Amino acid sequence: MTTTMMLRNAGFMKSRLPGFAELVKSGLSVVTVSRNYQISSNLKREFQYNRNGATGRDKGYYSRDNSHSFGRHGGRFARKAPVEDKDPDSLDAKNFTKVVVMPKLENEVEVTLDQLKDENIIDTMLHLSISRMGFPNLTAVQQKTIKPILENEDRDVIARAKTGTGKTFAFLIPLFEHLIRTRRESPDMVKAVVLAPTRDLALQIEQEVHKIHSNNYALKKFGCMSVVGGTKFGQSLFQLKKTRPNIIIATPGRFIATVEAVGAEYFKHVDFKVLDEADRLLEIGFKDDLEYISTSLNGLNDVGKDHIRTLLFSATLDEKVQTLADDVMNKSECLFLDTVDKNEPESHEKIEQSLVVSQNFAESTYAVIDHLLKQTKNVPNYKAILFTPTIKATKFLSNLLKKSLHRYPVYEFHGKIDQAKRTRIVGSFKGAPAGLLVCTDVGARGMDFPNVTEVLQLGVPSELSNYVHRIGRTARGGKEGASVIFLSDSELGLIENLEKEKNISIENKSNYEPSSEIMENVEKLIESEEELADVLISVISFYRGNSSVLGLDENKAFMSIASSYGTFLKDPTQKIPIYNKGMLEKIGLVNNTISSEMFDLKGDASDHMERLAMSRSRSPNRKFSRNKSFNPSNKYGNYKSNNYRNFNNRDSRGEEDYQYKRSNRFRERF
Repeated sequence: MTTTMMLRNAGFMKSRLPGFAELVKSGLSVVTVSRNYQISSNLKREFQYNRNGATGRDKGYYSRDNSHSFGRHGGRFARKAPVEDKDPDSLDAKNFTKVVVMPKLENEVEVTLDQLKDENIIDTMLHLSISRMGFPNLTAVQQKTIKPILENEDRDVIARAKTGTGKTFAFLIPLFEHLIRTRRESPDMVKAVVLAPTRDLALQIEQEVHKIHSNNYALKKFGCMSVVGGTKFGQSLFQLKKTRPNIIIATPGRFIATVEAVGAEYFKHVDFKVLDEADRLLEIGFKDDLEYISTSLNGLNDVGKDHIRTLLFSATLDEKVQTLADDVMNKSECLFLDTVDKNEPESHEKIEQSLVVSQNFAESTYAVIDHLLKQTKNVPNYKAILFTPTIKATKFLSNLLKKSLHRYPVYEFHGKIDQAKRTRIVGSFKGAPAGLLVCTDVGARGMDFPNVTEVLQLGVPSELSNYVHRIGRTARGGKEGASVIFLSDSELGLIENLEKEKNISIENKSNYEPSSEIMENVEKLIESEEELADVLISVISFYRGNSSVLGLDENKAFMSIASSYGTFLKDPTQKIPIYNKGMLEKIGLVNNTISSEMFDLKGDASDHMERLAMSRSRSPNRKFSRNKSFNPSNKYGNYKSNNYRNFNNRDSRGEEDYQYKRSNRFRERF
């Protein structure tokens, strides 16, 4: 490592490890110092790739659970079964001296906004603004969190609450109250940082702050600004310098860039940091970023490293969330506020849930279109959200529905759309009296769309908790709503897991058989067989990465999706064409013999599957049937387990194949 490289990385490590610079100055190399610090594998990787101007995450080396795939074609996300929520009474206090659990009272007295003002818990200015918004009363989450947060100034807070229960105002009201109380202290500095998992959620929180401003202009002096990706970084820094906001609402990646650029100028007086949707932040893979942000803000703070209070809001409290809390919270005591009853299902009780079962993915698609045709015709101002598994499926369904529903407004929403357009789409759908938003899970968390009549789901979500968050887009603000999930027979394991893991039981079930009319209509609307194949391959790839978590039979699910190609084209003999082995590698089915049943294999893909079938043909003694390789120096084969040893000396098909390939390789050299 060159001296220049060492110094550049030393600057990076200095911000991450206290005392790093002093050790480097003493003459030790960066590598030696890193070894002495016993740096974690994630930090080592971030250190390594920072030399090229990008972290490992930016280069695509991170997966959701911090396991890594360096496969030539990207590999698959390693998924783990969900960990059950921790009992708050058994929370480990690793970094906390004490975890204080607020008791649940049998006959809890309702907390009102007027009561908070009368007890001098919130200021008159803030009371006036919230009152003008027309909320009839505080939600259960707000009643259980606002007062404890403001009355326990020396404690960090973990709050668990269901989605769609008013979590945003549960932390915005305490933040504004703190700004009012400390308005004479560093008035032109950032005092609160709110971190959200997605750009759209961050922008939505910013809009909620503007609502507080607009209902009492006296509060406008407490400025707010969003710092998210997809926008011009230089313009963002200029806006920060110009407006000098007190509240920053950000996504982790862009916030890190901002702190590294101007942290010493604007972030020395932060009093609060809020992690909204903490479980979602972890799912996306932001754990290392959140720890880095916490360490950076603590190091910049003028009052001290333990000054910043942390408010962590999460719909679930599993082991990962608890570990994050241990790592990013500063106070010696942590207040745990649980607004979820263990015996209640995780989904909102005001949502009527239904299940529609069909034969395969294509028939589920017909069922969705059929359902929407009826609803848009019979329900006035019908407003719905349709969740699909992948971006390609979202595009495909949007096009089909725009043609099928004629003048009914259909909005396409996913992560590949640039941020400016996404913001316009969100604004349009929020303001529309009726319409359909077709989206991926980018719209599943935290997004508040008013007056959504129904949530529809085509196929399975990426994990069980996302089912809860998806249907939470309806029945918000005390209103009622409905949800319908469209599944094939091979996907019903999801329903069993929902009942087992989430205490969610779907009573309304029906079977669907498409009419010849709708099948013909959809077949006419499909523009390209190549596009259809791409869509179904993307869905197969999605299911491959999530089937074990959802309790699905992989091969049955794959066959159900693959058979949809022939169903859509009204020719059951048609199979998805695969033109090369690379396509099989990309979707992770290169070594799955079921591929020949699912796809119309061509070129080297067909040759590969023939060789694979031959290598897996069983020998007469059936002991060497799973031969992967053969070690000629060991007559028992190369497997440690007796289950796969070949106890017959060199008489198996595996040995013959090995010698044949070996002789061919020898000839090819000459």
